[in-house]
Amino acid sequence: MSAPLTNTLLASGLMAEFASAIEAVVGGPVTTASGPVPPGLGWAATITASGRHEGTFTVWVDKDGAAAVTRLVLGIEDEVEPAAVSDMLREMWAQAASALCLKPEFPGLALAVGELSAATSGAAFGGFVVALGDRASMGLAMAGDFMAPRPAAGGSTRNLEVVLDIDLPLIVRFGHTVMSLKALTALGPGSIVDMGRSPDDPVELMVSDRVIARGEVVIVAGNYGVRITDLVSPGERVRALEG
Repeated sequence: MSAPLTNTLLASGLMAEFASAIEAVVGGPVTTASGPVPPGLGWAATITASGRHEGTFTVWVDKDGAAAVTRLVLGIEDEVEPAAVSDMLREMWAQAASALCLKPEFPGLALAVGELSAATSGAAFGGFVVALGDRASMGLAMAGDFMAPRPAAGGSTRNLEVVLDIDLPLIVRFGHTVMSLKALTALGPGSIVDMGRSPDDPVELMVSDRVIARGEVVIVAGNYGVRITDLVSPGERVRALEG
């Protein structure tokens, strides 16, 4: 069973994928280290989770470090426009989010990355430094609210207990046969219909047109009853509830 999604787990996973996305573009090695990030100017984006998980959090990258990495991504040494930095960061975060959602550790996770904007970092639950050797480095911070996974689709034991007290019609079938429409219309009082079965053959107990058991007819306090001789599996009985 996968571990519950937590802020720390999500931050570490997303950070690793972000570093991998940068490494794929500029070449390695790209390393990450956790630690406090001093407040300052930078770029921030909101990432929203949906699916089995719900929540929002903010990712922040320091301004100078983001510009240095953008120059490496673009292969230039001149100053870069803010729009180029914003576009580069959003693309890297989008790739990281997509890659993280494919990991088996994060079942049912869907992440959407919003537009980046200039922002000053504040309190964070995750601080990291991404280093591209001696070529560039940038500080990152993450903050937000998360969120316990929703229960997986499908009935749970507790959900089943809720319906166990519902009354269901139980039908006893002594037999069945096939008749033509002509023979059916000719029936009247005193007519005998051959069910094609012996009196000793077991009868069928049915719920929602599904046979759940077979048994023999008995007399209980002057009333007809059925003694169970054969029973389908519990799983088959539950499926009979689905109709």
